[in-house]
Amino acid sequence: MQQKPSRETGEMIVQLKDNVSVEEFVAQTGMVFIRKLKLRKDYYLFKYDKANHKNGLDSIPVLGLETLAVSYERNKYHDNVPKEYTPSDPLFPDQFHLKNTGQFDGKTTVDVNVSPVWNKGYFGKDITIAIIDDGLYHDHEDLSSNFLMDGSWDYCLDKNDPVGTVNDTHGTSCAGVAAATDGDGACGLGAAPKANLMGRRFLCEGTTGAELIEALNDESKGTIHVSSNSWGPTGCTEEDGCTYDEQSQVVKDGIVDAVLNGRDGKGIVFVFAAGNEAEYGGNINQYPYAKMAEVIGVAAINNDGGHSQYSNVGSAIVVSGVSSGFNAKGNYTGIRTTDRASTTSCTDEFGGTSSACPLVAGVVALILEANPKLNYWQVQQILIETATRDNLPTDNWIKNSKGYHYHRHFGFGLVDASAAVEEALEWDANPNFQMFETDLQTVNKNIPDNGGSDNSVSETIQVEKDYTIVGGVEIRISITHPCIGDIAINLESPSGTKIDVVVTHKDTHKDLTDYPLVAKNFYGESTKGTWTIRVYDENEEDAGTFDSWKLSFYGISDNSDPSPTPTPDPTPTPDPSGSISNFGNYSFLLSFVLIAIIQFIIF
Repeated sequence: MQQKPSRETGEMIVQLKDNVSVEEFVAQTGMVFIRKLKLRKDYYLFKYDKANHKNGLDSIPVLGLETLAVSYERNKYHDNVPKEYTPSDPLFPDQFHLKNTGQFDGKTTVDVNVSPVWNKGYFGKDITIAIIDDGLYHDHEDLSSNFLMDGSWDYCLDKNDPVGTVNDTHGTSCAGVAAATDGDGACGLGAAPKANLMGRRFLCEGTTGAELIEALNDESKGTIHVSSNSWGPTGCTEEDGCTYDEQSQVVKDGIVDAVLNGRDGKGIVFVFAAGNEAEYGGNINQYPYAKMAEVIGVAAINNDGGHSQYSNVGSAIVVSGVSSGFNAKGNYTGIRTTDRASTTSCTDEFGGTSSACPLVAGVVALILEANPKLNYWQVQQILIETATRDNLPTDNWIKNSKGYHYHRHFGFGLVDASAAVEEALEWDANPNFQMFETDLQTVNKNIPDNGGSDNSVSETIQVEKDYTIVGGVEIRISITHPCIGDIAINLESPSGTKIDVVVTHKDTHKDLTDYPLVAKNFYGESTKGTWTIRVYDENEEDAGTFDSWKLSFYGISDNSDPSPTPTPDPTPTPDPSGSISNFGNYSFLLSFVLIAIIQFIIF
């Protein structure tokens, strides 16, 4: 095939002889100096002058150039194109979450846009994803070459091999979504098909909080870059709805410690499923860890960009991933990934936020391969800033004062792997991330019964510190009420941005005591000014009181734009004034506290 001729720029790259200056070259050739190239050798860029060179570069005598320059060549447009990576797995065309071409009555481009990242040569190489789940069947053809026995563990049986039983299929399917290999003709491939997989089996009867901390935090046998967590608490029923699950301080401390100190000080990136209880009124803020500022909570959308009917909502969701669900045409599609029945077994019925979570974990692996220097907070920022609202419903988005759009169903939007990797390549700084909290505010006011949002208890906190919010805002709230599902809570920033942190829902349990609720929609806004909380009771009969509250802020202390500015210290540092505390300045109680057994259900 005849090569396409390169196009001219009208410029020339020149290496001058030692005794020739730029000024002399310009004087003798009539060319125009542009700039010195950023190279170790002295190369300069010149362009022809239209007044002096009627025939462009051809007007410049070759003999004159050879007298003045060591070397020279035309600076032509680089017309090469990236080599497109086409997965060889024959089942890849079924994986609409990776590349949506409209198959299964979906909407074209409703996917996480990984193909451009693969075209650039990023596949998650040398990045380890820990699958915290019910086991990982590592003999599977799609998983065996990526699996790391070192660092894997079965906390149910206290042994090195996390394979589990024949009934433990969930973790194997999650692993395939994140990092199934390509080229084996088995079950398609994962978002990061060359990432390492580490299995941490703890979803079984009898495991404890102490074992959960180790599953999330222990890097004694290998670095964990990304932790994928498609699990959460029990407690939702059709009769009683979903209750607010208790957060163990020790488990929270373990996650905070891993974000501060894990991955050689850059922080393990925790990705959590938002949960699948929307039909019962499920809210991510009812779950203990998926809502944390130190965690990326992931919701699910279906193959035409709609909200998956099961996916929990709430103000702590960060982003969404494509998963199973009924689309606008009423057709249901599942995710094709690895299964447990045999070494080549596949399923096309996986889904839920269980699948959206490892999909985003795989995208994070691509981001970290592109820029392994990023810390946890920067990864969360990049996902927020590059998430897309294209193809998603257009109503009910909240635009904050810094121009970021947020939705209680989708977070900041659908993950865009290509945009995220492009932005990751530009980030090399470590802003001064910090957390500070206000004093506890005692309220002790009756909540108007059946009052609604127009008849609420409204309280304010005045914040003097001027930080830029990055990780979110946490409310610690105490409410006495015999039916806590009657209560709705709204938070307003000094800039006037409002969010329904929780809404009235079916929950017949009572009271909230120093309970954490998180809002991430204030990204980029300042902490300074008056924060307003409104607590209201939309149902009659049962009355209660708003007892107390305080706020914690996770942000950048120099009030900069969320995009990073260079600072010498990559880790959060304490502010000596006020009630500032370092992210890692928690009392780690593992060796002193015995934890009650926590029961979990798989998403």
